[in-house]
Order: sequence, then structure tokens, then C-alpha cells
Amino acid sequence: MDLLTYAIIAFVYIMVMHFAIGINDDFNIFLMVGIFIIGAAMGAYVHSYDFGFGAAIILSLIFW
Repeated sequence: MDLLTYAIIAFVYIMVMHFAIGINDDFNIFLMVGIFIIGAAMGAYVHSYDFGFGAAIILSLIFW
């Protein structure tokens, strides 16, 4: 997975969580975007954006 694919999938995941689950607070959306940026950085560090995406999903569910 490359960075563009990661960004598209992360955007879709954040929008699904925002609209379907009902995360309405702006701070929670900002926090989730920040978590996915951290996930992208982790993925770039270990050369696997799949790992970064999985870690970002787990962290977003923990901090939700």
C-alpha cells in the first residue's frame, strides 16, 4: 500500500465513523485525523502502511 491509497482509505474510514457511528464533536474528528497521521508516520517508519493503518484503527477505537 502506498501513501495515496492509505490517505484514501483513512479518509473513507473517518467519514464512515463520522456519519454512521455518529462522532459529532469536532475535537474527536480532529483527534481521529491526528491518529491517522501518526499511523501514516508509523507505517512509513516500518515501511508498511498496512501496519500503520491497523495501528491507527486500533488507536482510534481506544480513544473514541
